[in-house]
Amino acid sequence: MLSVFVAVAVLCIPALTEGCGSRGPGARVVGGVDAQPHSWPWQISLRVNGRHICGGSLIKPDWVVTAAHCVARNKNPDGYTVVVGAHIRTGNTPVQQTFTLKQLFSHEGFSMSHLRSDIALLQLDRPAQLSDKVNLVCLPSKGSRVAPGTKCFITGWGRVVGGGPAADTLQQAELPVVDHNTCQRKNSALAPVEEASMVCAGSGIANQAGGCQGDSGGPFVCEENGSWVLRGAVSWGNGMCKTEFYTVFARVSNFIDWINQKMSGGGGGGGARRRWRW
Repeated sequence: MLSVFVAVAVLCIPALTEGCGSRGPGARVVGGVDAQPHSWPWQISLRVNGRHICGGSLIKPDWVVTAAHCVARNKNPDGYTVVVGAHIRTGNTPVQQTFTLKQLFSHEGFSMSHLRSDIALLQLDRPAQLSDKVNLVCLPSKGSRVAPGTKCFITGWGRVVGGGPAADTLQQAELPVVDHNTCQRKNSALAPVEEASMVCAGSGIANQAGGCQGDSGGPFVCEENGSWVLRGAVSWGNGMCKTEFYTVFARVSNFIDWINQKMSGGGGGGGARRRWRW
């Protein structure tokens, strides 16, 4: 499923966010399985003209974390809508809430040529109504990291096989966190892996689970002390979503100061080889 897959195919203790990190029952992403409806209540769908292009994570009732490459083509907030509470990508249910954007911030250090700092913040035009089906994910503490081997989850509506169609039902897959050196040895054939701003996950084995086009910007979450914490935003991987390569995520804990600055009104930053991405 999951991918920026930007055709190169263009993650401690949670920071305090009241009521965050609780999810409903149940857990495709390439090699993934259908998630139970609304079991990942912070998952959003970022859309252009009604078409899903990327995922994202609800971190405040009116703020979403996604990948910067998802909004690189158009930094005008008017070009996007966000849907929360979706389970079937093409469906429309009373749980769903649709928003326009008030503000859009891409990280100032982002570049499509290297995909470092591949993170963006979207401010919704109004707060989402929270429930057991629409909820916030917790942010990690600044600079904190998850130990290699920790099993976390990626979710999204990306392609379930490289070059194939997007998933209509939200997919989930469990991926182990991979240490930087292991990821760099394998993924450097695609692009450099920057340890400070990127975290990798996956098996490194063919025909397993991983991200793919359409998953970009979506959550990589780990259960910590009973709450789900946003450890990554899907960034890049192999262009055909081959799981011999690792899925790479923007390391959210590296951007906590930036996130807080933008949400508090700090402003700024608004509005190659192929990797996967939308």
